[in-house]
Amino acid sequence: MKDLNKRLGERIKKIRKARKMTQAKLAEKSNLSVEYISRLERGIGQPSFKTLTAIANALEVDMKDFFDFNTPVSFKRGEDHLNKSDYIKAIMMELKDMEVKELTEIYKIIQILTGKYSE
Repeated sequence: MKDLNKRLGERIKKIRKARKMTQAKLAEKSNLSVEYISRLERGIGQPSFKTLTAIANALEVDMKDFFDFNTPVSFKRGEDHLNKSDYIKAIMMELKDMEVKELTEIYKIIQILTGKYSE
């Protein structure tokens, strides 16, 4: 398992990029230095609660989103604006532990929803 700081940094970077924000813009909005943002994204150091709060506010996400490593990135607090690849990744995460019988049923549902189902 990856080090928590490394995973946290990767998650912050992913959220920042999903928001189409540069490190410089994130640094400006969170009152941190670009160098500090860079170190955080590389997993160097341990950010304080205050720092994580500032970054979450700058990215307009909830702080819990930084630690929800298996959930696709949402773009703004309280909104569910995920892109197609985020939905596909989330669905894949759900499907990987299912039995073949369950996957067969889900495949039928998908075919029905897309109008491709025939018995």
